[in-house]
Amino acid sequence: MADRDTIIEFLNGIYKIEEWSDSSMNGLQVEGDDNVTGIALGVDASLELFEKAKENNMNFVVVHHGFYWGKVFPVTSFWRRRFKFLLENNLSLYACHLPMDAHSTIGHNSTIAQNLGLLNVEPFGEYHGNFIGIKGELPQSVKIDEFKDSLADIFDYGVRIFKFGNESIKTIGIVSGDAVTEEILKECAKKGVDLFITGETNHVAYHIMKELKLNVAFCGHYSTERFALFKLEGILKEEFNIPVKFFEIPTGM
Repeated sequence: MADRDTIIEFLNGIYKIEEWSDSSMNGLQVEGDDNVTGIALGVDASLELFEKAKENNMNFVVVHHGFYWGKVFPVTSFWRRRFKFLLENNLSLYACHLPMDAHSTIGHNSTIAQNLGLLNVEPFGEYHGNFIGIKGELPQSVKIDEFKDSLADIFDYGVRIFKFGNESIKTIGIVSGDAVTEEILKECAKKGVDLFITGETNHVAYHIMKELKLNVAFCGHYSTERFALFKLEGILKEEFNIPVKFFEIPTGM
């Protein structure tokens, strides 16, 4: 077993959560047992994930999308069932949002860049005064239709590309999740991004992408926000020598 507060301190240190302004309440959201038998990792704080944690004798849950997003809500309906399950089974819930997206070596975006073999990487995707994404270059230019195969190799649940820019691409911008904001799309155009990779589609963004002449690959909100958790699984196993497992619960979105 491992000490709960030691794990929390370790995670807070990795992601430097105090340095971030975020709509998510990053850190411990629900307190469980002092002694941790195992750590369950998942993208979303769902009842299904909590049940899988209990089935595998894991009482500390780490997610990217937690419960709290800057507003008060009543603990009724599905919220009551989620809280009830955690508290009755002495499970802790720890959430980490933007710091997990943005980490320079083990974040979602940096890991996607590594998997694609990007060179000359640098921070990209300004959001509330911080860069949450990555920009880099392919070793050589490639046709966008050929590059779709490379994306399909690392994103398991489908890739959809809107082609409004150059047919040949080299400079890649990456921001996981739901990132087709007007500000980030303008940044893509300003910084010469040949292909912008993100997760979730957005109807409002369609004409902005088209008028800015951008290529945008939508690879799934869920699918683009697993990569940091894959890396964290190995890090936590090595650090604490207890069972750690990432649980796939895809949403198809």
